[in-house]
Amino acid sequence: MKKIIFTIILFLSCYLIYTLTNNNNLNYVTLGDSLSKGVTPYFANGYGYSNYIVDYLKKNNKLNSYNDDFTSVDYRITDLINLININYETNNQTINQAIHSADIITISVGMQELYYKINTNDTNIYTYIDKMLEDTEELFTLIRKNNSKKIYMLGYYNTKNTNQDLFNYANIKLKEICQKNKITYIDTQSIFYKNTTYFENPNSFNPNLQGYYKIYEKIIEKF
Repeated sequence: MKKIIFTIILFLSCYLIYTLTNNNNLNYVTLGDSLSKGVTPYFANGYGYSNYIVDYLKKNNKLNSYNDDFTSVDYRITDLINLININYETNNQTINQAIHSADIITISVGMQELYYKINTNDTNIYTYIDKMLEDTEELFTLIRKNNSKKIYMLGYYNTKNTNQDLFNYANIKLKEICQKNKITYIDTQSIFYKNTTYFENPNSFNPNLQGYYKIYEKIIEKF
């Protein structure tokens, strides 16, 4: 009987140690465009929502590694697809290795394409949005092949008071694709709609520090 009790205690102790250790080894990867990189309203390298997430994980002793190697100010959805398909490598790690080892992935991509089409007054913009979201679904499928854990995708937001119907349409479609692929959709429009507090440059959709912090808070709510 004593031997059985000892075995049970030993098992529970090992399980507890494993659980605590495992919780302290989260690998965080961020993918995407200037928002993922934390670019300022004036297009300089800054402190973004990804950095705030890193701070949060460090504070709670849960961060093992952080990887932002697969972010760039000009990345489009198709760029990320191509990087995954060629298994792009940097700093001795491929993008598929980074995705596979990640416990948390955040993605923000598509804003540049959307704003570009709006600013050029393209008459076929709804068709373009549909194609953009088809590409997004392909991106999600590729990522999900390598990762079944927590993934967060930022929705689109409108920094001006025009063309809100386009953003509503794009976000509804994006949310549906996220749900289909078991990816958490982050509603950024609810933060920034008709709120110019977070945007210092009318020619940029990149928010200021306070804006990035608000995005971080939205993501953390879903953790």
